[in-house]
Amino acid sequence: MRKAAAIIVAFAVLTLAGCKSKQDQLVELNTQFDALNSQYQKDCILAPVEVLLRTQEQCKTQRKKIDPLGQKIFDLQAELTASKR
Repeated sequence: MRKAAAIIVAFAVLTLAGCKSKQDQLVELNTQFDALNSQYQKDCILAPVEVLLRTQEQCKTQRKKIDPLGQKIFDLQAELTASKR
């Protein structure tokens, strides 16, 4: 019986340790967003015009990665704000 209880407790601890808080998720998403956005700014906003003409498809692809990530951040921030009320 003790062995079974120990296994259940160990499983519960490991399961909970693997869960990230919403704040941790938000920090991780912001880090990812900042990295992608920084590269996008460099490649697609600040580049010379002749480079921009050649990299339009690449910029669209980068934007497709950034937009959903930004929406996830927005949604998670809204959840955090709502949970604090």
